[in-house]
Amino acid sequence: MKKSGNLILSVFFISITVLFYGCKKGDPAELSTVEVTGITNNSAASGGTIISDGGCDITAKGVCWNKTGNPVIETDQKTSNGDGSDSFTSNITGLEAATTYFLRAYATNGCGTSYGEEITFSTKVADADGNLYNTIKIGNQVWLAENLKTTKYNDNTGIPLVTDNTAWTTLSTAAYSWPANNEAQYKNLYGAYYNWYAVETGKLCPTGWHVPTDADYKTLELSLGMTQAQADAIEWRGTDQGKKMKNTTGWNTGGNGTNTSGFTAMPSGYRAYLTGGSDNLGTLTYWWTASQINADIATYRRLDGTNDAVYRNGTYKKAGKSVRCVKD
Repeated sequence: MKKSGNLILSVFFISITVLFYGCKKGDPAELSTVEVTGITNNSAASGGTIISDGGCDITAKGVCWNKTGNPVIETDQKTSNGDGSDSFTSNITGLEAATTYFLRAYATNGCGTSYGEEITFSTKVADADGNLYNTIKIGNQVWLAENLKTTKYNDNTGIPLVTDNTAWTTLSTAAYSWPANNEAQYKNLYGAYYNWYAVETGKLCPTGWHVPTDADYKTLELSLGMTQAQADAIEWRGTDQGKKMKNTTGWNTGGNGTNTSGFTAMPSGYRAYLTGGSDNLGTLTYWWTASQINADIATYRRLDGTNDAVYRNGTYKKAGKSVRCVKD
């Protein structure tokens, strides 16, 4: 009986030894990182799928992230999603707006911590209305990758909405409108039109951003391959910089671009200063700059579906044009 008892104890201790030794020297866990979704200006969601636990219990899992790459749980921010080998979802909070992050899932067993593949994502920017915007880094600048569509200044005061065409042509104060006065159809596609008096307030873009100056646009154009002489010229300038800025879809036949810049320009048209009507939807687009020429005229940029260059000139401040924002 004593011999039998010793045998049972030996088997027990051998099993325990194999369990713990195997976890320390056996296989690490294998997992994949779940696509990042639900991205806002300060949050996102991701997670992980456990492919194999490596023969050992998963004791911790989640995602970790940083701004530099190859995040690790020891030094970087992370979520904790408990234990076990089930797939998991992580809610990521406390992020900074318009910032690129590197993220990967992790799982810890007795062999140590394993990581899934790294995913890069960028947070969005919110305006005073709560609209969220994608961003793009071009050269050393960070731009909104879509037109502004706020109805409020960044101090939360409202911008006057003017729909009447005749009233628009007589304005000398700030206003906005929707293309063809159709918010439902065009807000998310093209953004809003603003006269230059709204730009002049300095409060149109989200806090930390501004309406680009003429010089800001030149910096963008130089980063896309214009020479300084071309950037300083007026009317049509450059070669294919406009094509690089235009979206790959959405323009009238033959007008699409390559969007290799990520600027994602859409043909939002404009609101005419003489008639007050919306013109050239689907064909061309204008953006105000924050630089004025005189008391009545300010500078702008224009892209056409029929031209791959970029147009630079000035026009009357009461015209309605799109607005992009660039980070301070």
